[in-house]
Formats: sequence, C-alpha cells, structure tokens
Amino acid sequence: MARVVVSLLAQADTAAIVNDLTSKAGHNVAAKYAASFEALYERLTVHPNSGAPRPAFGRHIRIAIALPYVVIYRHVADEDVVAIVRIVHGSRRITRRLLRGAS
Repeated sequence: MARVVVSLLAQADTAAIVNDLTSKAGHNVAAKYAASFEALYERLTVHPNSGAPRPAFGRHIRIAIALPYVVIYRHVADEDVVAIVRIVHGSRRITRRLLRGAS
C-alpha cells in the first residue's frame, strides 16, 4: 500500500474549500466534501495509479476527481508515496504554474 502525503498547498486548498462550503452551503455539505477527499486518499493508498496521467503538468503527475474538485497528485511507483499536490475546482484552468511550489 502506498502512503499518502498531503502538501501544505493542498492542505490550504482543503481548508479554503471546506470554509467556503461551510459559509455558503452549511456544515453538513462541507463535511461531505471533506469525507470525499479522505475516501479518495484511501483509494489512492491501494490504487495509486488509478488517476489519469497528466504528463503536461510534470513527470508522474496524475489527477483524480472528487466532483466538482480535481485532486492533483504525484506518484512515483518506486517510492510508493502518493503526494497530494493541489486540490482545485474542476472549472479552474490547471497550469504548471499552479503546481509550482507544491511538494
């Protein structure tokens, strides 16, 4: 099983998403999304290559979906670590610049 590590940027993304959802839709909705991120991380421990590869964003970069959010992660098979890089809304334009500074 792979180990999941959440970057500081992804932690900040999660906090912003949960805070925004709490203020706009209530605690129950925000908790549902937080739980969907956790369920996705659990899946990635068992199936780290299940996300779609995105080589245009960098080597070993993949994406997974927690609708309507896109979880961007890095998985190097030899290291058996899934590094959650960013979490963004699916309507956002994803670029290499967005991923800069994430580790």
